[in-house]
Order: sequence, then structure tokens, then C-alpha cells
Amino acid sequence: MQSPKTCVILVNYNGADDTAACVRSLLQSTVPVEIIVVDTTPHDPELEASLSFAPGTIVLRAVENLGFGRANNLGIQHAANQSDCEFVFILNNDTTVSGDSVETLERAMNAQSDVGIMVPRIAFLHDPGVLWYGGGEVDWRRASAFTPGMNGSTTAALAMKERDVTFATGCALFFRRNALTQLVGFDPRFFMYEEDVELCLRASRRGIRIRYLPSSFILHRTQGSSKDSDHDRTNFFSARNPGLPFLCYNVIRNRLLNVYQYARGKNLLLVMCFFPLFLIRRAGPFLRAGRLDAVFAMFRGIAGFWTARRPTPPSEWPLEIEKDAQTICSKIS
Repeated sequence: MQSPKTCVILVNYNGADDTAACVRSLLQSTVPVEIIVVDTTPHDPELEASLSFAPGTIVLRAVENLGFGRANNLGIQHAANQSDCEFVFILNNDTTVSGDSVETLERAMNAQSDVGIMVPRIAFLHDPGVLWYGGGEVDWRRASAFTPGMNGSTTAALAMKERDVTFATGCALFFRRNALTQLVGFDPRFFMYEEDVELCLRASRRGIRIRYLPSSFILHRTQGSSKDSDHDRTNFFSARNPGLPFLCYNVIRNRLLNVYQYARGKNLLLVMCFFPLFLIRRAGPFLRAGRLDAVFAMFRGIAGFWTARRPTPPSEWPLEIEKDAQTICSKIS
């Protein structure tokens, strides 16, 4: 039997059904894969039972909710120490993968040896004809990233164009192993949101090419870890979102962290001109809807940035990961 070339890392947070559906789709891949599930619930009692159909799946149980980046770092560390796979695929647990997606990514990576990160075309699970990600670019006017064509046709011309990009969504990041070794993982300061933008900025600074590959196709449920806001899965800045303060705090804080670390010259000027408009544009509807909690969270995000603005060098991140590594490791049998 062919040995797996790809190790897939999924983060589970109260999402046993989503995780099981994703694993089931991965097992239908045309090439074998290793699967690591990091449970950061910290204990989802339904998880192992829901994965009983997938013997050999590794489950790492974190002792607390680590957030997206730090939880993935645990999976990355385990893959680095326990797997000899050539590629690591960081994948949201609320996705389903078409049968040839992983094989297509592996084949493209083998054909383009100077590419370190690839990202597939992504559509909405509830409507596969609508595009969720078709390539992305860092946009300093937003102090974040922009995904042209989102909510348009999955088969639009730009969505079907293979190309280098500056932003690859954390929903589906396919790494060459040595590129991920250089990057170490996600910046541990980021609990959730914008960590993929930071990783792409860091990759670009290190000369690591990021390639969008539309021939690899996956479906995304969107906001699968936000269990309280099913009605707003495609508009998580909606004033009806009960998790809005959490979102506002982390988005504002983390965008400012990226600005502080990476924006220089013209890019910094763009941030200074446009980011205040972003804040006003978001705060206005919140105030009209009576969501003062969200507005206060935006101010707390600014304060949180100021406290966390000094980054820890990536060379020290393994020590950060070790602090989180009080995990229970088991294999589904």
C-alpha cells in the first residue's frame, strides 16, 4: 500500500459532527493521508465515538481552548516529530474535500518545486456554485486581506485562474514540509482571526511562494467553530451575531498587530488613511443596533494590541508550543 505523503491537521472545537464529515471525505481521497485531529474543546465527549469509522486517526486533546493558531501548532509539532510526510495540510474541520483534491495538490507541488504553500479553490457547502475563496491578496487599505470574486460564481474566470497570491486562507493551507519548518507555525499571540494573514506576510518576507490552485476544490460550511451564530455564517459582522464582541476584539487587535509588524512606507500610509474609516463603518451599524458591547470590544481590541505588540521571535515559538503540549494523544482503533 502507498505510504501517505500528506498529513492533514484538523482543529475540533465542539464540532464532532463537522470533524467526522471532514474525515469521512478525506478517507475518500484518491491518495492515502494521515489525519491528526486536535481537540481544543478541551474535551468533546462525542469526538472519538464519531470517528470510530476512521481507525488510525490521531486525536490530540488539549487541556484548554487554545484557539485556532496554537491548536494547529500542536498538530504541526506532532507531525514534525512523528510523521515523515512530505506535505502538511492545515484544513478547517467544517470542510469537505473532493476525492482528488489532495492528489491534485501533491502533484502540483511536485511539479513546482519552488512553491512552499498552495491553497485550493473553496466554495460554500450550502451552495457549491458560490465562491468562498478564489485566490486572495493582502490589502493594506483593510489592514487585512481581500478575496476577489467572493460570493460570485465558483467558475468565474478569475476563480479558475491558477496564479501566485499574497494571501492564502487558513481554511485550507497546503504546505511543503520544509516551508512549514521555516515558518514554525502560527504566531501564538493570535487566538483567532487574522493569523493566516500574518503567516502569509511572514512567508512572503522569507521568499516563500504562495500559489492558488483552482483545480483542487473543497467545500466550506463557514464559521464552523462559531456554534452560536448559525444564522449569520456568511456575515459574521452582523449586529445579530451573539459572538460579535469576541469577533470585534480579536479582529481589531490582530489587524493592528499585523500593521505594527509588517506595514511600512506606502502600506503604512494606506492603513493610516483607511483603517479609521473601517472602524467607523463597523461601529455605526453596531451603535444603531444597540450593540454597545461590540463597540466597547473594538476599543478593547486597540488596548489589547498595545499590550501584545512586541512579537516573540519564531525561534522561541517551540518553547511556547511546549507550554501547550500537555495533551492526551490517542489513536482511533
